[in-house]
Amino acid sequence: MDKRILLRALESEIERTTGCTDPGAVCLAVRAAAIELGVDPEKIVVTVSPNIYKNGINVGVPGTGMRGLHIAAGLGAVIKSTSSGLALLDAVDPADVERAVQLVNNGRVTITHAETTSALYIKAEVFSGAHYAHAVIRDDYTSIVEVGLDGKKVSSPRGMPVKTKHESLKGYTLEELFTSIDTMTVEELTFLRDAAEVNRKAAEAGLESGPCPLGKALYSGLAGAGVRHMAAARAQALTAAACEARMSGMQVPIIAIAGSGNHGIASFLGILAVAETLASPEEKLLKALAISSTVTVAIKEHSTKLSAFCGCAVAASTGVAAGTVYLLGGSYEEITHAMQSVIGTLAGMVCDGAKESCAFKLSSSVALAIQFGHLSLEDAYIKEGMGIVSQSIEKTFENLGRLNNPGMVTADKLMLQMISGH
Repeated sequence: MDKRILLRALESEIERTTGCTDPGAVCLAVRAAAIELGVDPEKIVVTVSPNIYKNGINVGVPGTGMRGLHIAAGLGAVIKSTSSGLALLDAVDPADVERAVQLVNNGRVTITHAETTSALYIKAEVFSGAHYAHAVIRDDYTSIVEVGLDGKKVSSPRGMPVKTKHESLKGYTLEELFTSIDTMTVEELTFLRDAAEVNRKAAEAGLESGPCPLGKALYSGLAGAGVRHMAAARAQALTAAACEARMSGMQVPIIAIAGSGNHGIASFLGILAVAETLASPEEKLLKALAISSTVTVAIKEHSTKLSAFCGCAVAASTGVAAGTVYLLGGSYEEITHAMQSVIGTLAGMVCDGAKESCAFKLSSSVALAIQFGHLSLEDAYIKEGMGIVSQSIEKTFENLGRLNNPGMVTADKLMLQMISGH
């Protein structure tokens, strides 16, 4: 394949975020509608898909000390941030928070969820006097597909960038994708190292001053770990701390993959820990990051951006396993063996919304993926044809898509009922 196609796909799927992407996208939708309205909204009504509601109901919102979609929507009505996209909450002004809290406390913000044709759907409606405006985000967290004023659609949102459709990786085998990565230069892949460093800083911030009990406990246990287990232990501590920092609402930027900051944390920090433990050269690190990111994006194309299962476990961690084997000098066959083992072991891990406990799933999955990477070189892996593991890795990815929808649709609805009943 033309390596430029893969580079464009990665660049479009890797983006800076602050805070959880679900409340961030709600804030973005409300902001787009408020800009179209032209005055400060007096009332806000947001309708989201069940998956957005599940992920946003109990997660911290940066700069507010609060949780959930109501405060995110309130911020969208008043925020004056110059950042765009999912980095909208990079710098939240205390005065904006105060105004947003007043809107929420005065009953001016309504959040509802409804069955939609897309698992990722947000419709924000804002009102002032006799006028109202709306904005719709669908399929991708920053994809504003519709904006309107007083019931009339406009061609494009004012003052808001329109995200272009990214390149699809469907139709290419993983071997073709990995062969393309092998032809890339250090200069072409430097953006991945920059992304990994952003996520490392988030982990360090969490370890230093954040509410990150899991990350701090794991990090304190690193002393005395053998070389083989050091990478997994270090990756587990860093990913846990970065995830806890992000989910608790610390104002730390994260580089996301496929719309998920937690996917970015798992993928980038997992590979970084392995490469630094092995003292891998820069070129090997960059290509391992590209492999991990590519696998994550490819799997998410089969299962959609939002899934009933934990994407960190079955998408990002599968990528980490692949990148680990590459760093260890393994063959393509051994890379696929490690990926099959991750999917065959973790495919049933459910998503129960975004919150600090994601750190337990994410960090455990990444550590296991690194272990499976090592084990694949010792001929220990889940053999083809066992359970969800198919004869080819591409077919296994397809099985994941089917497991998500229609397989786990009922389980996902039940999970929403459990979360809503807290």
